[in-house]
Amino acid sequence: NFGDLVAPVIPLPSGPWTGSDDQTIEREALLDLWQLAHVRRSPCEEACMEDLYWLRQVRQAQDRHVPEVGLLLISETSIGDEQRARIRQLTEAFTIIDGPESSALIDSFPGDDVDGQRFIVDPGGNIMMAYTTEADPNDIRRDLGRLLTWTQRD
Repeated sequence: NFGDLVAPVIPLPSGPWTGSDDQTIEREALLDLWQLAHVRRSPCEEACMEDLYWLRQVRQAQDRHVPEVGLLLISETSIGDEQRARIRQLTEAFTIIDGPESSALIDSFPGDDVDGQRFIVDPGGNIMMAYTTEADPNDIRRDLGRLLTWTQRD
């Protein structure tokens, strides 16, 4: 694998979380899919948008497994309406958990400085793989592809 295996895995906290758009997201809504998570403490500006674009591409590259992959943006900074619209233009598949309430969720991710890092969360809601901000999206694609192949559903 190209990412860092999180051992032991870290379960996502119980939630629920309410984003700046007043939408409440339950932990259960994130289960049953492999989640590609992008975690931010700083505002989601151009570098963040580029990362979200590449996560979308990683998901799309999974071909027939696309329905098994979710996209998750967790941002300690509130995402404004204009930025939210730009993210939705990339794909409606993003679940956005943002604002100060997301701080405890961000704290559950491993590492001292998770700003801009990407993670894979398994269908059971466990953080199991971490990628630095410099990680090549193709490496994330390869790791996710292997996980999807090895855990095929009937």
